[in-house]
Amino acid sequence: MIVTQLDRITAYRVHTPKWASMPLSGAGAATHGGRVNRPGIEALYLALDVQTAIDEYKQVSTLLPPGTFVTYQISAAPVVDFREGFNAREWDPLWEDFYCDWRALWFNTRIEPPSWVIWCSVPGPKVFFSIHA
Repeated sequence: MIVTQLDRITAYRVHTPKWASMPLSGAGAATHGGRVNRPGIEALYLALDVQTAIDEYKQVSTLLPPGTFVTYQISAAPVVDFREGFNAREWDPLWEDFYCDWRALWFNTRIEPPSWVIWCSVPGPKVFFSIHA
C-alpha cells in the first residue's frame, strides 16, 4: 500500500440541495453507501479538480441537477495514495478490485463490493487519494 500526506490542497465537491447545509457531514454517502463506504458509514468524497467534482455529481445522469459547489482546503495524513491504480508489487491483491462496479454488485445482486472490504482493511481514519474512475 502506498501512503502519503496531503498538505493544504484544494478539493471540490458538488452537494445535492438536501446535504448542502452540511458540507462536512458525509451523511449523504451513508444513506446508500458509496465506492468505499457501506450504508450507514459516513464518507465525504472530494475531487482534486473542478471537472471531476462535476463528473462525480452527475455520474448517474447525463444532466447536471441543481447543486451547491463547495471548495475545501484540506490537510490529511496518512492518506492511501491510489492515483496510479493497482500494481501487484505495491498492493495486496484485493486492491485490484477497487474500481469494481460497486453499484451493480450491491444494488442488483446484494453482493458486498470488494471496495467496502478494502475500506475496512485500512487502519485508522480512512482517507483515500484516487483517480476518478
